[in-house]
Amino acid sequence: MDASEKLPQKGHLIEGDRFSGIVISDLVDADYEFDLEDAHVTVAQRVTRPKDDRAVLGFLFLMDKPCRFRVDVLIPEDCRNAQVSLNDKELLGFFSKDVPEDPEYVEVTHCNDANKYTPLTPGKFQTLNFRWESGDILKCFFYY
Repeated sequence: MDASEKLPQKGHLIEGDRFSGIVISDLVDADYEFDLEDAHVTVAQRVTRPKDDRAVLGFLFLMDKPCRFRVDVLIPEDCRNAQVSLNDKELLGFFSKDVPEDPEYVEVTHCNDANKYTPLTPGKFQTLNFRWESGDILKCFFYY
């Protein structure tokens, strides 16, 4: 199932063609709890707005043991740029050359090549499919 085909209500585990997961389409605080792969999983979703021109969508993963599932995040259609980090390391870079002068802190662990590719696209879902560890922190930075 493609996340854009049918959106479940917030907090519901979706069953996908390869992996189960959660779909995030709103910038709101929420908590998700479910059982998967013999583990109890809690995902705490929080939104902050450190400045007027940005929002940070953060997730804290807590579970009995590591397990794989997907998180589908809707990139806001009206954002002018976005970036995603996992445990403060850049996971997906900016999609536009219009980078803020004072972006939120993200450790860039690779060459900051101007020609690097990022799949982040405003108005579309970005799937992040990992074997999450308890304590992982995922952050999505949206700049307006």
